[in-house]
Order: sequence, then C-alpha cells, then structure tokens
Amino acid sequence: MSFKLIRFLAILISPLLLSACATLPNLAANQLGPEILTDAGTEALYYSPAGPSEKATQEQIITGFLYAGNGPQDDYAVAREFLTASFSTKWKPSAETLIQSGEAKVISNTGTKIRMEVPFDARVAQDGTYEAVPKSSRFIEFRLLQVSGKWRISAAPNLTILLRPNFGLLFQPVSVYFWDQALTHLVPELRWFPTKAALATRITNALIAGPSPWLEPAVQNLLPTGTKLNINSVTVTAGNAEVDFNAVALKMPTWKRPYLRSQLLATLSEVTGIIDVTISIQRTVQEIAIGSSGLSGSPSNLPVVLTKDGLFHIAGSTTFQINDTQKPVQELDAKGFAISEDETFLALLGDNTVHSYTLGLIGVKDKLVDSRSKLLNPTLDPYNQVWTASAVKGADIKIIDKAGGLVVIPNPYGLGAAIRGIAMSPEGSRLAVLHDYYNRSTVDIFPVVRDKTGKVAGLAPRYPLTQYGNSATAIAWVDRVTLAGLIKDKAGVQSLLTTMVGGDSVAGRTTTNGLAVASSIGGNHFYLDSNGDVFASKRFGWEKTLGEVLALRMAGQ
Repeated sequence: MSFKLIRFLAILISPLLLSACATLPNLAANQLGPEILTDAGTEALYYSPAGPSEKATQEQIITGFLYAGNGPQDDYAVAREFLTASFSTKWKPSAETLIQSGEAKVISNTGTKIRMEVPFDARVAQDGTYEAVPKSSRFIEFRLLQVSGKWRISAAPNLTILLRPNFGLLFQPVSVYFWDQALTHLVPELRWFPTKAALATRITNALIAGPSPWLEPAVQNLLPTGTKLNINSVTVTAGNAEVDFNAVALKMPTWKRPYLRSQLLATLSEVTGIIDVTISIQRTVQEIAIGSSGLSGSPSNLPVVLTKDGLFHIAGSTTFQINDTQKPVQELDAKGFAISEDETFLALLGDNTVHSYTLGLIGVKDKLVDSRSKLLNPTLDPYNQVWTASAVKGADIKIIDKAGGLVVIPNPYGLGAAIRGIAMSPEGSRLAVLHDYYNRSTVDIFPVVRDKTGKVAGLAPRYPLTQYGNSATAIAWVDRVTLAGLIKDKAGVQSLLTTMVGGDSVAGRTTTNGLAVASSIGGNHFYLDSNGDVFASKRFGWEKTLGEVLALRMAGQ
C-alpha cells in the first residue's frame, strides 16, 4: 500500500470518529504523525501517532487519544501519554477492539466528561477472537482532569477503536491450531492480534489458553491445566521459536509431546520467519521426536466438474478425465458428486440416491449409502465417510463409512427447517451448513464431535456466519479457514462472498444465476450457472471456460 494512501487512512479516522451533533476539532496536520515506522527487529508497519501537545484542549486530548489507538507499539505507549499517571497503568487497550462502521456521535460534552456513541460491525476480544456484529453501537465515556495545568484522561473504556482499513493494517489473522480428539488432524481457529514483535508470545499464550467455547467440543488441549510460559516471552532466533513452559508442563506424558511440538510449529509458522520450534520446561530443553504434522497436503488447485461423460479436472478450457469415473456416472445418471483429495473415493448423487465408489486398479466398488427423497450433494470427510442431507424439512444428516456403518444426526435446526447445502472442512472437524428458516437462508459452522477413533458422535452448537446475511444460495470451503458463498442483495443481484471463519468477509464480483461455487487455495474462484456453464475469475471479470456441466467442486470436499 502506498504511503499516500496510508496517510489518507490515518487522517480519515479523526473526522469519522468525532462528528455529528457535536464535533470535536481535528488535530493539526503536524500532530497526526501518519508516517509508518519500520524496525529491523519487527516484521510489521506501524502508524506513528504523536503525543499530547503542551497546550492541548480537552477535545484535542480525546481526539489524540483515539487516534493513538492506531499505534500498538510498546504497549500503546503514545496513547498512555494522554492519560493521568494513575490511570495509565490501569488502562487495558488490548481488552477489546471495535471496528468502526460509521460516524461516531458525541452525545454529551461537559468539558470534563464526554460521552459518545460509536457504531461498529465487529469486535476483537483480548484473546484475539473476532465477532461479527453488524449494525451494532456502543456508548463510551471519557473523564478528564487537569494535571499541572494540562488536561489528561482519568477514565476511559478498556478498548481501542479502529476503522476497518486501519484494522487490516494493524492486525494480523493467525491460525491457532488444536488437535482433534483422534489426534489425527490439526484444527485451526482464527485469531487476530496486533502485528508487533510480541506476536509469537501472544499466539503461544492463546494456544496455552485453549480453544474458544464454540470449537472446544471438537478438539482437545494437550497442555495440562496450569501450564504457562516460564517467562512471558517467546524468543525467536534465526527462524527458531524458543518456547519455555513452567514446571506444570512436566505432567504431559512423553508420547503426547511430539503432538505438542507439531501443534506449536503449525501455529508459530503463522509468524513470518519462524520455521522451527524448540520446547523447554523450566529452561531445560526437551528432546522431542518429530511426529505427524497434522496438516494435510495441499489438494489440487484445479476444480473438478461432472459431465454426462464422467468427472474431469479443468484447466482453462482444457479438461483431464479422472480415471474410472465415466461408467458409474453414466450408470447412475449422476447429478452431483464429492471426491476425495487423493481421488480414490467417490460419492455420486443420482435421482434420490447417493452411491459411494472405491476407485482403483481392481475396478470400481459400488455401495448404496442413502435413498431418501430430495437428497442434496454429498460431502466427504478425511476419513472417507460420506455425509448426506435431504432438503425435506426436518430431515436428518447421515454419515456412512466405507464399511457401511451409519450414524444419524437429527436436523440441528429442528423439524421446521430445511437444509440446502453441506460442506465439510478439510480436516473434518467443522461442517458448514446452508439452511432455510422462515423464508431466509443462513450459513452456520457446526463443530463435529468425534471419539478417539474418529467416529462421529454428533454436532456441537452452531457458530453463525452472520456475514452471509440471510440470502445465501451456495457454499464451499476455500482453505482451512475460509468459506466462499453466493449471496443475493435486496435487489436480487447475486455475487460471490468469501468469509473467514472467525474473521471478516470480502465481497466479490457479481454472478448470474449461480448454482455452485468452488475456490482454489491460490484464490481463483469458479462458479456454475443454471445453464451448465462454468466461469472462472480473471483479472477483469468472469470468463466462461466450459459448458454442459452438471456439478462443480474441489477434490477433498
């Protein structure tokens, strides 16, 4: 991003924060200090807010303090200069961050007490968890005192307020990983932290604290209760993160420690430059064997399409047939499908039936897995279990394994709701569900509860993706933390929307009569329209790549 744009964003925050019925004056240009600082010991760019001027008014103190929330370096040292000495040590700026969505209003101003209403559409808690709360607002209050003839803030809320462009510059999304119950796959939970030198320490503390309540039923925290960093710091030297736990960590059995190492490495690798991790307990380095990474390899970035002649990868307008798929597709007259990441296991949707197939050198093995009416496109998990759902109101979700074992989960929305689509996350611990309820469509994520063998025991309570509003028509996973969907606005115009699970969303290009969407990890998007045409996202818009297509998705979903 150019320095001119960064300067514009920095200057923008003051008039947006402090406008409407009573307006606080903007700081003078020489006080804004919008330049970006870089430091050899850090990896991020920061705003450089200025401290209070010698004769700053009450209004200028409030304005300067709010802007200084854009400077997290040294624990918001500049922002603390606007506070009284006693309050400066009590203020907790990291307790919460509000992402402002409109003009803030000054409700009252007595000179020593200023009350404001701030509109916001998302908030980030101290542990880095992100919550989308569209069309919300908060009343906040500041109190001021004169200290040696200078105005200072004696009371303020424990939070910072950022415009979304500034938030995108100052905060970084990181995946904190936790093992599933079977210790087979690492499950990411997205957290947001200021991009500063203490990032490795903050995300390690988040890992120690464990998953958020919504994800907890699907994962486990390997560290014994009471584990902490021996010294609250993770040292990074030449790409190696040195993590030193307190003595409580000694309670962890030896066989679990390789899993902990993999968990820490996957999490800390989110920090630029970290490529390895060393674990110590009470400053004694632990010799820990290298275990499973817990992360699956990157699947093909080429989408898979279903035609009357079988399954094909598409690269532009070129197609590459997937072996052993032509005959079962034609025999079943398939309308939908799901195929495993390694392309050895296939589920096909026919007329009110779903069949599974094992593909390989010894031929194709066929098995009927569901025969309900109004069946939807199936989805697969990494255990090659087929998940099926029906559009009939109140219909159950079924999970069928390769041996024919069946698990039935009651419709999580009750008897009055109809499911319209399901999509399993890459590691198999989060099920995305698109459903209709009272003439609206919403998207939710359900943690998948499994036993230690990987068998499904049920679904935990939903985590709503409010960013999709109530008009989604299709969903698909992009990567471990991102979901793509097709939505419609009030005028009926359809478009692509990508959403981080635990993060913000990005509106994409307009689509026309889209029925399905697929996205590659590289960021390329594809959609299938009602005429059977597949379109790929290009630099300047959508480009038709193939026709006569019945279904579209990525392998592994």
